[in-house]
Order: sequence, then structure tokens, then C-alpha cells
Amino acid sequence: MFYSLKKREIYSAVQQSLRLLLSIALSSLIAYVCKLHEPYWALITSVIVTQSRIVQTIQTSRDQIVGSLIGGVAGLIAIILENYSQWPSLIVFTIVIIPMVALVAWRPSMRLGVVTLAVVFLFPSPGGMFERPFDRIMAIIVGVIASLAASYFILRPQARCNAFIHAKVAFDKLHILLHSVLTSHIIWEEVESMNDDVASELRDLASEIAEARKEHPNYTLEHSDPTLVRVYPLLRRLQSDSIFVARAMDEYHQMLPDETRNILKISLNQVFERFIQLCNEQADHSEPFFCSIQAANDFEAMIEPILKEIKENCPETIQFTLEALCHDLVLGHDVFMLSKKLRASS
Repeated sequence: MFYSLKKREIYSAVQQSLRLLLSIALSSLIAYVCKLHEPYWALITSVIVTQSRIVQTIQTSRDQIVGSLIGGVAGLIAIILENYSQWPSLIVFTIVIIPMVALVAWRPSMRLGVVTLAVVFLFPSPGGMFERPFDRIMAIIVGVIASLAASYFILRPQARCNAFIHAKVAFDKLHILLHSVLTSHIIWEEVESMNDDVASELRDLASEIAEARKEHPNYTLEHSDPTLVRVYPLLRRLQSDSIFVARAMDEYHQMLPDETRNILKISLNQVFERFIQLCNEQADHSEPFFCSIQAANDFEAMIEPILKEIKENCPETIQFTLEALCHDLVLGHDVFMLSKKLRASS
């Protein structure tokens, strides 16, 4: 699993490098066609805007355009004020930059406005007095367009695959947590540390699902890829169930019988191996994939030994928490079977 993650990280880094190069090349071509006086501003913007995630690219693009427009307007005001008041440039720049700094203090994402103001007003460029702001704003817009084009149409990120990789890691960490609390004595601080690791994977999973929504704005994931959308709440429920199990075991103050621990260990190994297998199948496909694994009743057979054993040999509190866990595990398996069921009914 570690090798798989490192391989995907290397692939993502190479992909982002190529995306950046394509964005720079595209912005250079558009700037050349538009005959901009200072095309390098388009290149700089494309480098700043092109992020590894479409969500971040859109956010940065919006900030760049709004900031450059505000800075361009402030630059025009400064140019007009300097020419009609005959005040020194330093005084004019100071007067105009004060409200710009206040805006940046309120909205840090607007800091490009200060940069645009300084570039427009302080650094001379070819063309007329009022041509400078428009030329530089146009260059920034060209850089944004090139970046968005590269992100959406060239080497688009594979958020769906990354989401199921994070889901797979989350299932594995939940398995480790449950195995630890059910088969050995661990202190509560260790449980919290393991839970934090699971929560970290869930945050990454939620981020990838949000990214997938931006990658495909033309359709809703709830209808086109229900497994991807529902795997996050599934893992959240399993995380809560695991903490309840851990709390029950902590209150129990003793070990479960050896035979019970062995049965739980074997059954949970089978259950989580199935979930990891399902995540691997989904991660291998960049589009919604209909699982080809065995029917759901086969999974319920994996759960049955757990339910039977806890009814016979577990205290009532532990029995209750493990039954809730098993119930959500069955529902979770149905989440992965959902796409196949929908296809069969259509």
C-alpha cells in the first residue's frame, strides 16, 4: 500500500509539472496572438494560478482576476490623480495604496490588487498612459484562461481514483484500530492517535470528492457516481462505531476470551480485506465502475460469525456496539454494490 501511494504521488508530481508547462506554453501563444506589450505577465499568472487541484485553480483564478481588476482601477485613479494634480508620484501612490492595504487586511486573497497597482503605476511600459492598466489586466486574464484550459482539458486530475485510495487507507486504519482494541489492551491515548489518523484520511477523502465535483460540473455525482459520494458518510459512521467499540472495551477493563478474539480477528480480516479490494477496483477506474465482486449475501456470511460470537460470549455493552458496527458494515458493502444494483434495475 505504501508503494502504491508513493507511486501515485510521483505520478501526480509529474502530471502537475506537465500541466504547468502546457499552461505556460498556452499563455505564451495567446499573449503572442493578442500582441500584448508585456506577455511575461501572462506567463507569471499562469504559473501562479495552475494548481494541482481544480478547486484551488478556480479559487486562485477568481482571486487573480478580481485582485487585478481592483488593482487596475486603483492604478487608473493614481495615473489620473498624478496627471491632473501634478503631485509627486510618491504622494499619489501613498494616497491610493492606503485603501488597497486596508482591503488586503480585510480580504488577504485580494493582495494581487496591491501588486497590480504598483506594476501599473510605478513601472513604465510601452503604449499610452491609460493603455498600461488594460494591457496588464489583459495579460493576467490570458494567464488565467490558459491555466483553466490546461486544468480542465489537459491532464485533468484524477480525483475519483485518489478518493478511493484514501478510502482504502481509511478502511485499513479502521481495521488496525478495531483489531487493537478487541485483541489487546491499549491505552486511550493510542486509540485517539489512531482515530486522528483515520480523521486525516477522511479529510483528504472529502477534499477529493469536492475536487471530483469540480472536474465534472456537467452532472451530479449523486446520480452518476453514487458509490463515490456515499463512501465518505459510510466511513464516518464506521469511525464513530469503532470509537464506541473502543470505549466499551475500555470500560470492560479485561480481555475477551481467546476463542472470541480469534473469531473476531479472522472475521474482521475478511471483512476489511473485502472493503480494500472494493476500493482497489474503484480506484483502477477514472469513471464510475460497476463492481464485479460476489453478491451481498456472501458478505453477510462474513459478518455472521461475529454476530453469533458476540451474542454468546461478550458483555451486553460490547455486544451492542459490535452489533451497530456490523449493521453499518453490511450497509457499507451495499454502498459498493449500489452501482451494480442500479444498473440491473435500469
